[in-house]
Amino acid sequence: MTMRKLPFLLAVICTISACKCNSNNEAVKEEEAVVLDSAQTALNIIAEDSATVFDDATRQWLGQSLKQPAVNWDRFKLISFWAEDSMQKADAALPRDFYNRFASVLKWSPDSSYILDIGSYGAVVVKDRTGKDVVEAGEPDSEVSIIYPKEHKKARILFGGPSSLQVLNASWADSSQVAMLALQDTSRTGRPDTLLWLIDVKEHFFRKYKWQ
Repeated sequence: MTMRKLPFLLAVICTISACKCNSNNEAVKEEEAVVLDSAQTALNIIAEDSATVFDDATRQWLGQSLKQPAVNWDRFKLISFWAEDSMQKADAALPRDFYNRFASVLKWSPDSSYILDIGSYGAVVVKDRTGKDVVEAGEPDSEVSIIYPKEHKKARILFGGPSSLQVLNASWADSSQVAMLALQDTSRTGRPDTLLWLIDVKEHFFRKYKWQ
């Protein structure tokens, strides 16, 4: 190798090294940006939910569901949130009388675009003493799903094994967000926790709160 070519090769090597360093620095900055963005998102959600989830108009619904008239929304603290990317719609082969028979466990959104099904999975309809239809659990497992009546489809959003999930009630905050109260033994101590899910069925975004 001639001495004349050596400076040129050194310059090429330095240029390549500089490019690699710049690429690595950019990758690190992008990763840091993602982490900071996720952290800020968490802080924003926590700040937003620090006071109440719904307005005072739904306090009566909450009190009736928990059988505690003087309850406040701010007793629920946000413990997790996530976006459900894997939520897939499937054909819903529902019998003609499905909506009438299971009306007590079907929660329609205000614009009738969605139905939160909190109890038809594996359930049976029986007559009570007055002759009224009553939905009773037939399967040990529990499923909560969203029904899209106009599309004749449904999507599972929650599933619990035997005795692990007991849905108490649900109510829509608006045309796309629904709140659901349930009992679930999250710590496996035999004592179920009172949980509140706030579900955006349009964006597939979930927030889970725990009664403190």
